Amino acid sequence: MLNTEDYMKIFHEIKNSVTLINSYLQLVEKKNPQISNFDYWESSKSEVVRLRTVVTELSQIRFGDSLQLEHMDLKPFLTECSNSFHSFDGTEQIFCMLSMPEHPCVAAIDAKQLRHAILNLLKNSCEAMEHHGTIQLSLHQDENSASICITDSGDGIAPDVIDHIFDPFITTKSEGSGLGLSITKQIITAHHGSITVESQKGIGSTFTILLPLVYID
Repeated sequence: MLNTEDYMKIFHEIKNSVTLINSYLQLVEKKNPQISNFDYWESSKSEVVRLRTVVTELSQIRFGDSLQLEHMDLKPFLTECSNSFHSFDGTEQIFCMLSMPEHPCVAAIDAKQLRHAILNLLKNSCEAMEHHGTIQLSLHQDENSASICITDSGDGIAPDVIDHIFDPFITTKSEGSGLGLSITKQIITAHHGSITVESQKGIGSTFTILLPLVYID
């Protein structure tokens, strides 16, 4: 039976091959510009890019590895996620507005994995608003759980899609792999949490993550 290291080696080799093919296609087009007029040329390039995205996202699944959990205050953690989002977003037209409670909000998390899930949701919200607008990132807590809400003012999710939005290979993006939200849900579930979505067409969407709280004496 293959272990995680074996899987990562396989994905690494596939990713290298796909990257090489993509480079060859770009080189062919550079030396032969007329080829861009051929039937299926643009589609072929798009499919190679899509395949590379699928391989990259699959390689981020932990394949059953246990999380490296540590008790962490979610307030500075989410602030760092917001700062990271602004760094990779690369545009001043998207603003992530934070709303936090005054007191610490501690949960047992794998910071690397949860950060990946949060950034994926922020990226999706950014794309839903066509890279222009404000995303609300808020943190709340009740007696037993912390809730992280990510709200955008995008076009919303169609009713026939929303019930399957966390299923693998379900996507509304022309070049999406349909794995991002599935991986995000897997990460949240591994934290003994849950993720839900509410959306209205033309108004926007809110993704809500619930995580169990940790009380430290």
